[in-house]
Amino acid sequence: MTEEHIKDVLTKEIATELSMSPGEIDEHASFMKLGVSSVQALKIINRLRKELNMDINPVALFEFKTVSDISEYLADQFE
Repeated sequence: MTEEHIKDVLTKEIATELSMSPGEIDEHASFMKLGVSSVQALKIINRLRKELNMDINPVALFEFKTVSDISEYLADQFE
């Protein structure tokens, strides 16, 4: 699975949760700056787990604070 695919999926999930369009999501902005609450982060991670079919620790969204960072991390997990 590529980093770009993960970015696309994550961006769509964040946009859905925040009632935004994917184009409005800055992949270098922190989740906090985007307005993602801790409850929303858990919902996003759960949907991401299903969409990517991988086990993702919910803490990942707090350790890797941007779409770009977490996408890179998750892509490395597939290698």
